[in-house]
Amino acid sequence: MSLRRLLGLSAAVSDNLRRSLSTAASTHPPWAIIDSTSLVDRSSSAPGACFRPVEPPGVSSISAPAHLLSPRECPAPDSKVVQVLGGDVRAASGDGLLLLNYCDLRAEAPCNSWDLSKDVEIGRFVCNPLSGQMLRLPDIGGSKTTLLFHHMGLLTQADGGARGQGPPPDRFAVADLVHNGAALERFLSDEGEWRTVMMSRPCRSRLLRPMAVNQETVAFGGRLWWVDSTLGAMSVDPFDERPDICCIELPRGSVLPARAPSESGDFRKAEENVKFMQEVAKYRRVGVSEGRLRYAELTPGGPFLLSSFALDDEGSGWTLENQLELKEVLANGGYPLQRNAAAPQIAVLDPLDASAVHLKVGDHVVVVDMHNGKVIKASQLQDKYLSLIPCVLPPWLLGASRIPTAGKKDDMEATDDQVICL
Repeated sequence: MSLRRLLGLSAAVSDNLRRSLSTAASTHPPWAIIDSTSLVDRSSSAPGACFRPVEPPGVSSISAPAHLLSPRECPAPDSKVVQVLGGDVRAASGDGLLLLNYCDLRAEAPCNSWDLSKDVEIGRFVCNPLSGQMLRLPDIGGSKTTLLFHHMGLLTQADGGARGQGPPPDRFAVADLVHNGAALERFLSDEGEWRTVMMSRPCRSRLLRPMAVNQETVAFGGRLWWVDSTLGAMSVDPFDERPDICCIELPRGSVLPARAPSESGDFRKAEENVKFMQEVAKYRRVGVSEGRLRYAELTPGGPFLLSSFALDDEGSGWTLENQLELKEVLANGGYPLQRNAAAPQIAVLDPLDASAVHLKVGDHVVVVDMHNGKVIKASQLQDKYLSLIPCVLPPWLLGASRIPTAGKKDDMEATDDQVICL
């Protein structure tokens, strides 16, 4: 099926899902802004993850009981070894499932920094946040120490097509681009194992340079989208046996010049490039809203110009939908920007309302209606965060449905009981 056909179908399906989410009577909000940091609770004996949803623009959180992660034994009290358990939310599917990643780190005290190449074990899970079910994925290459995959995405299918309104998914894919986009490292739930799959051909509409992904992978239009917010995005259907990779640049004027690559062994230059990409990610974001892939950009200076674009149905270019100077809008809404204060940042795009952009302004998440040019909501941040991820919460997540698996496999463990921590 062509990319244009998939994007058109996705818009129609997502519109039905949006209406379902907006009208469904439930005890949870129709979507959530989730803190990407996932804590580990050593004291909990709960049979599943604990999700604490709040109405956006409040920030929700999710944690896991340590016993589900099968960590190594705690170091002896008289030992100099320090153990840290922690995790993060890597991605969300288009219908509410989460991809979680947990690390079991060990080092000798005192620990000023962590060397992730020495003593670390990794566990990867697909999670239904509302039921609490966690499905452990097999170790990549049979090793718990594989750390090479940082931008995995999660995509679901139901009845042979992309997810939307209707029954729970029949299967899912977890995947990441490898070998500079020449291959895909993927896990399919109906196969139950990791495989490296070669692309069918080089990237169509080739980008100017190799990508440096700096936000979470987005599920949209039956494809996974990897985003470099200085350049553009690549998308792949991870269910294909010979995936066809498609590329799209950012809107004209948004592509930033290439930075000088770091030479081998030049760690200072490499660190500078990483920090630059992290800084850019504060003011640019690609996401899904009202059934279309959208891009928002904030100019961090002067009047703070906020622009929003939508990908066209052919998947070949962007259309400018709204532009707004934030300085006066925020001041009128009760959030004036103080001199020498940090610039506003883009937190998330609202999956149900394309005109609503959630911004981090000081210690608040502030929602700006770009169509009407005013602040419509705000919520104070309770904690600092590394990044925030939007996740829709359709009614089926609270039903009796289970995360799909390929039958009973020793290396795919799922929690048998469901726990809802609201």
